[in-house]
Order: sequence, then C-alpha cells, then structure tokens
Amino acid sequence: MKKKKPAKKSHKTAKHMKPARKVQQAETEEKNGKTVSIVLDHVTKIEGHARLDIRFEGSQAKLVRLDVFEGARYFEALAKGRSFADAPTITSRICGICSQAHTLASLQAVENALKVKVSRQTEQLRNLLHLGSLIQSHALHLYFLALPDYLGFGDAISMASKYPGEVRRGLALKRVGNKICEVVAGREIHSITAVVGGFSKLPEQQMLDELRHDLLDAQQHAMRTAALFSRLKVPKFERKTIYASLLPRKTGPYTLLKGSIIAGKTNFQPERYEQFFKEQVVQTSSSKHVTMKESPLMVGALARLNNRELLSRNAKRALSSSKMKLPCSNPYMNNLCQSIELVNFVDRCIEILDEVQVSDEEMPDIRPKAGHGVSIIEAPRGLLIHDCKTNSSGEIKDYNIIAPTTINLQNIEQDILALLPALAGKPQAQIVLELEKLIRAYDPCISCSAHFLKVNWLK
Repeated sequence: MKKKKPAKKSHKTAKHMKPARKVQQAETEEKNGKTVSIVLDHVTKIEGHARLDIRFEGSQAKLVRLDVFEGARYFEALAKGRSFADAPTITSRICGICSQAHTLASLQAVENALKVKVSRQTEQLRNLLHLGSLIQSHALHLYFLALPDYLGFGDAISMASKYPGEVRRGLALKRVGNKICEVVAGREIHSITAVVGGFSKLPEQQMLDELRHDLLDAQQHAMRTAALFSRLKVPKFERKTIYASLLPRKTGPYTLLKGSIIAGKTNFQPERYEQFFKEQVVQTSSSKHVTMKESPLMVGALARLNNRELLSRNAKRALSSSKMKLPCSNPYMNNLCQSIELVNFVDRCIEILDEVQVSDEEMPDIRPKAGHGVSIIEAPRGLLIHDCKTNSSGEIKDYNIIAPTTINLQNIEQDILALLPALAGKPQAQIVLELEKLIRAYDPCISCSAHFLKVNWLK
C-alpha cells in the first residue's frame, strides 16, 4: 500500500501543475507608473494556434489581444475560377473537425446560387450528417479539451488514469458521431458522397437501422455527460453581450441548417448578413474580427440555448437538472450548454432515423448559371456563413466564408478584459490557466478563422 502513496501525491499536485506553455513577462517604467505585459505564447488545447497579449498599467488592464498567428490559408481564393461542384470539396479542407459543416454550408450556398431545390430525403440525410458532426465535435471538446482543466489534469491522457470511465464515455460518443458521418456520407471527415443536388451514393437502409441501436446506447452516455458538466464548479463571471444564432422554426422539421438569424433584438434573413455583420482585419492577426455594427457577438451552444433552441424531452430534462437559468451571460457555461446539446443531437438523430426510409431518386436538374447564394448554418462553434457567386458558365466568381471563431474573437477579448480584475493578485500561472479555461470554453477553431484573402488595414 505504501508504494501507492507517490501516485496519490502526483494526482494531488496535478491540480497545481503549471500549464505546458511558454509565458513571457516584461516590465518597463513609464511616467504614469509601471507597465506590465504578459504574453501567453501558445494557447493550448484548441484547434490551431493563437497567442494572448495582456498589458497592465498599474493595476488596470489596458490591452487584451488574442492574436491568431496561423498562416492565412486562402481557401476563398482557391475556390475562385473552379466549377461550382468543386466548392464543397475545397472548402471542407479548412478543418478536419468542422469539415462536414463546411461541406453542408457550401452545398447550400452553391444550390442557392444555382436555384437548385433538393428532395426531402436529401434534407433528412443532410440533417443526420450534420448532427453526427456536431456529436463528434462536442464529444471531442468536452472530454478531451475542456474536462481536464476542471479535474486538475494537463491533458486527457493523464486524466484517464484516474477517470477511465469518463474518457471511455467521450470516446464512445465521438465514435457514434464518426459512424453517422461515415454511413451517411462515406467518410468520418471530408465527406465524399454529399454533392450539389443530393448524394452521389445513398447510404444503405440496413446501416442506418444499425445506427439507431448505437444511438440508443449513446443516449445514456449523453445524459451522463450533461449530469457531469452540471456538477463542475464554474467560475462566477457574467458579461452581457449579443447572442447570435439561427432562429428555430416554430413548425416543421428540426434543423440547424436553415432559418433566419436572431442577434439580440434583431432578426434578419441570411442573404442580408452583410448589412449587420462587419468583417475587419487587425494588423496583429491572420484572422478577421466580425462585429455587429461595432458590437462584439457570441455564437455557439450558449447563444443557441439563449435564443430558444428547440430541445428534445431528454435535453429539457438535462437542462432542468443542471439548474442553469436562461438567458445566461456566463461564457464558461458554454461547456454545459454543449453537453445539453449532445443529449438533444442524439435524440434528434433517432427521430430522423425513425422517419427516413432511403429509396433511389433522380438528382435535380442542375444547370450552370450566374447567381448569388448565401448559406448560414449552425456549426459546432456557432454561425458559419458561406457566400458564393457564380458566372454564367457555373464557375465560382467570388467566395466568402465567415467562421464562428472570427465572430467570437472580439467577444473573447472583451470577456478577458472584464475578468482580469477578479484575478488580480493571484499567481501568474493561475491567471493564465483561468484565462485559457475561458478561451477554451468558446471551443475556438483557429484553423477555420485564418482564411481571409482581401486585406483592409485598420488605422
């Protein structure tokens, strides 16, 4: 028994471990007092690379800047001049985690430009594919990126020694999400059968029926996930902002692929997004920032629940048991909202599978033409915008993408600025950890955000 004591001590000290990162601090004397700059060179456990810069003047935080230094990736430029049919394949390569969301948003943008109407069966299968990708992403984020912070571990691998059941549950949920995507669209990521107008190959009904059995098991895993995240001790922090999401339909089939946009008290159709959302380039970042008439926005699970996302019976039970009151303005609660959404997504998949009966059908007539199409969907991290213009030959004339992280970046900076006074006087390592927990609660996808082509330098 004595031999086990060192291991126990190791778990105890894990709660106080410094994050594996490089933190630089520089001090200079100025007329108005001491200026202290803290540079967090690498924010860990997010998709992509970002750096956090903070400057204090005396005891006041004067600057917070989340810099994206991942190389601009020019996906919009890669799409220009290519056939409309290539757009979904090209743009899905922006990210391996959100690939299905980019595929589906691109498909809808192209179809809107060409005035293509898809069948009810295609809509059902696309909804199923999308929900599978949402389950994939939420399971990965919750169990392998966010949860270690709250259980006192640096990563999920070290966490597995003490919490093997939780790690297995996360893997099981991700596995069922992967399987949905593979069955419906041919691959776990970067789907190959979802094409403009429908599917190049339909899934087999037997495989869909087998998915239903897997999802019944996943229901329990999802409910336990929501219960777990409702028990975690979350920092008490509130900052009101504008929450933007798709406005759920009051009638008709549940979908996160279509609908009008609600942002605060404003409601508008997707094709009008440029009248409300402003993209701007900042000199220190390879990612644009998006605001709503100069005001920061938050998108994602918390925004969806604040804006009345339609929930299944089990998800409503999970929300009620969590004791979270909506609307909520604590960004840390985005993790809990994702766990409640997991319950919702699993239930919705079962509902779709109970209804869909796959049958062969003809693809719609697709003719190249000059057009303009916009699609706004709910990606795992929030609103994803694809805007496509085609010429008379069906070639892509112009393409624009706004990813959720570009919308959230300025809101994250404002949250950090508001949170810093409560962290004053704490050890620097603890301040850094708490700030990373806040950033990770947004589940940012930096790879998706660093894609811009046109540069308008701000002065």
